[in-house]
Amino acid sequence: MVLSPAQLAGLAAGHGDDATLEVLRAGQLGRRRLLTVAAARAGGDGPAVRECLALLTRAERADPAAVAHVLAHPPVTGWATTALGGHPDPAYLAGLAAAAAVRAGLPFTLAVPCPEGTLLLPTVGGAVGLGAGLAVVRGVGGRYDGRPATGGDAPPGLSVRGPADTVRVAASGPGGGTLANGPGGGTLASGPDGGTPAGGWLPTRRVTPVRGAPPTEVLVDDQDPYRYRYHRPPTGRLDDAAADRLDRLTGQAWHWLTDRLPAHARGLAALLRSLVPLTPAPSGHPVSATSRTALGAIAVSVPDDPETLALLLVHELQHTKLGALLDLLPLHVPDGPARYRAPWRSDPRPVGALLQGAYAHLGVAEVWRCRRHEGVRGAFEYAYWREQTARAVAQLAGSAELTDDGRAFVAGMAGTLRGWGSDGDRRVEAAARDVADGGAVRWALANLLPADGDVAEVAHAWRQGRRRPPPLVPPAVVPGPARPASIGGTGPEAAVRHRLLGRAGGTGTGVVPGSRQSPDADEADRAYAEGDVPGALAGYRRRLAGDPGDTDALVGVALAAGRLGRTAAARVLTTRPDLVRALCHRLPGADPVAVATWLAGGGPDRSTGQSSAGSM
Repeated sequence: MVLSPAQLAGLAAGHGDDATLEVLRAGQLGRRRLLTVAAARAGGDGPAVRECLALLTRAERADPAAVAHVLAHPPVTGWATTALGGHPDPAYLAGLAAAAAVRAGLPFTLAVPCPEGTLLLPTVGGAVGLGAGLAVVRGVGGRYDGRPATGGDAPPGLSVRGPADTVRVAASGPGGGTLANGPGGGTLASGPDGGTPAGGWLPTRRVTPVRGAPPTEVLVDDQDPYRYRYHRPPTGRLDDAAADRLDRLTGQAWHWLTDRLPAHARGLAALLRSLVPLTPAPSGHPVSATSRTALGAIAVSVPDDPETLALLLVHELQHTKLGALLDLLPLHVPDGPARYRAPWRSDPRPVGALLQGAYAHLGVAEVWRCRRHEGVRGAFEYAYWREQTARAVAQLAGSAELTDDGRAFVAGMAGTLRGWGSDGDRRVEAAARDVADGGAVRWALANLLPADGDVAEVAHAWRQGRRRPPPLVPPAVVPGPARPASIGGTGPEAAVRHRLLGRAGGTGTGVVPGSRQSPDADEADRAYAEGDVPGALAGYRRRLAGDPGDTDALVGVALAAGRLGRTAAARVLTTRPDLVRALCHRLPGADPVAVATWLAGGGPDRSTGQSSAGSM
């Protein structure tokens, strides 16, 4: 399965046409088919495994679309890789086979081990309260169309008998059926909270964001045991109110995308199979995630508004597309070192993670491009994410770890960013660059370590008054804590953002949390934010004279140098602030701008704090 150069270029530009998306979808389905067989055989070649594979084969012959629908369920990949890692789960295999048979309308009987008294039929629903031991699943025929029966009943003709209880439905037409529970019978329905069933059956929920012909249906995965693939834990079973709210918000978000970014709406329709509700982050910021072991699923904590959900969906759709592409076509060498700066992370990242982040944030920037006229915040978010994505793409373009296809892909992303351009508001663009530059300085201070020999030799050369520093060894990359980047509440970039956007403003996109507090700006920070750059620089110099390790002040010096046209010093202060900081520790009283200018190639003039290279 090969993509043409034109199809690869379309994906690189940010979207991909319908034919390209179908290649990605088919690639994932083919991969899951192979993994399912391999995972089944990893559990041995006993009669139970052979019976399940035979039932899947029967269902495939009767209704290929039914089997494709079941095997497209995103957690299948996680189950299969877990089995291949030495932990087979025969109950999940039996659940897949039973779900395929139910969807295909086949009669069948399967004996399934249920050590916890529960059994999931992926994409169909689950039986609970069966009692630990062996359960028998029977289907009497009658095709299941994927929609839960009225009142939450199980599919018609399906019964699950366990040691403690039985869940069964009398055979009837699709969407109907009477469910009995245990010897006394009774109608099965969800309990009042939606999480505890009255009769033992939890139907799979769906959201229908597009009610067309055919409708676009997305499964709400709040019960699969292999959905635990994310940095936040999934929720348990949603109650009815939460499920209804997710359905409503998804429909509104999808409508927004269809109206404003139809190519992304088409991408979701082609590739999104399930939403996994996540528990909210302690910060309260909405979070989202995807996993290479569950492509087709988007995990999300439900936000307050559909526009934020649309942003999260686009961000994760980009990860989904790129992950599916990488399963077909290598874009970079594997297992590279973590040495790149991803502007949305505080720790170094390998080239593959940087590529993933850059492609996802290309989508984020595009969403904000659509919203850039929604006041100053929309304009700032667009400028900020466009700038940060462009910086990530520039790093990728200079990497020797990309394949030829990878270089073509990165060139396509760069072309899209160039085509967008700025929004024309110089104040907003300057603020976005300040925040981006401040993040670069903070990342370098947290993760770069100058060679000890370099620091001593360069300090000696400075003391001797040499016009140029000795050659430098590249710094060691010493990763700091792995976490998303965060714009703190102090420092010049926080003051700039606060002055531009006010107390509630910031990069609170739901992708990278930003501070929503009023920054505790000192005199130099306030001066910088108000445009008194020389006064701010003087304040930052005073602070560094007292404490060369003052990170906020070093960020301020870097930003002020850039604003004053001292580009050579600003470049060094942004890319190698670790070396400037180390030298200022060794050289008490040395001016950081003069040190940075000298490191860039200009001779120091200690009397003025300037350089013989003139105004830079």
